[in-house]
Amino acid sequence: MGIFVFLFYDLNLSRTAEVARELKLIYLIPALACTTIWILLKTLRWVTIVGITRKLIFWPSLYLYSTAQVISVLLPALTGQAGRVLLFSKKGNFSKTYVFSTAILEIVLDGAGLISLMLLASTFFAFPEEYRFVSYIIAGATLLVLIIFYCSLNFQSKLESIGHRTLRRKSPKVYLIIRKFMRSFNEGISALRSTDKIFVMLAYTILSWIMHVGSVYFLFHAFNLDLPASAAMVVIIVNYLALMVPITPGNLGSFQLAVVAALNIFAVPKTEGVLFSVILYLIDMIPLLFFASFFVFKEQFSIFDFSDDEELIADVENLATEAEKPVEEKGGAR
Repeated sequence: MGIFVFLFYDLNLSRTAEVARELKLIYLIPALACTTIWILLKTLRWVTIVGITRKLIFWPSLYLYSTAQVISVLLPALTGQAGRVLLFSKKGNFSKTYVFSTAILEIVLDGAGLISLMLLASTFFAFPEEYRFVSYIIAGATLLVLIIFYCSLNFQSKLESIGHRTLRRKSPKVYLIIRKFMRSFNEGISALRSTDKIFVMLAYTILSWIMHVGSVYFLFHAFNLDLPASAAMVVIIVNYLALMVPITPGNLGSFQLAVVAALNIFAVPKTEGVLFSVILYLIDMIPLLFFASFFVFKEQFSIFDFSDDEELIADVENLATEAEKPVEEKGGAR
């Protein structure tokens, strides 16, 4: 509520109406097309990740993936990711640890894409020190996770042998839990074993970032803002950094505040910035909601199935202690 008060308490409504009337609506079409292609590319990347162990049909996967993205946005903080894990587990017939590992792999790929985008944008724009500091943290965390992935995949048998020698007799239950978790987790990131798959995933990641930047750039034209593509990169980067940990349902308020703050760097007045942020939010959400509606209609699914925050957090915290289901070749997104 405090965020909305800050955004709207001194908003010039007459100026907002004037800006709305001056919008070049024709540019909303390519902006919406970019966000639509963005979710298609993200789905293709997920299908590539999962394709190592299971063959999926694209369109049902798109509807399932879009619904999962909507859940991760609508539910705040940890509950959004928990709902995403549970949805894939229940409707896609995946084990929770498997889904959890694919989600982490997606985050790592997005982190790598973000760093690349920041390096490109920094050739045109000098980021404030606080943003550069956060980028260093993201780069370090991404590198660390990739090292952990590499060790887990390439030294799995050795790690299991160490666990067998140190835990098998003392704590057999703990040993079996860790072994099950490691095997299911490694199955989820097994796409990293293939150089071809890595290049494909990176290509989808880079293209998805480009599409996201494109949606902002076309929206600049809709608002008659004479800003370069590098400014669109800055808006996307600042927004991504601000929303790394969602704190409000649907990112409402926090999304708009991040966009207004980014536009303020380029001297865009607050009135234009707030309206820009609202339209950008709609452009981001419309394709997701459109594709998710197919899944909701077919599966009779309700977001309220995942509305119990405490239950969701408990499910994520207990991933490592769950008796995992094997990933079956014939299963998949329905």
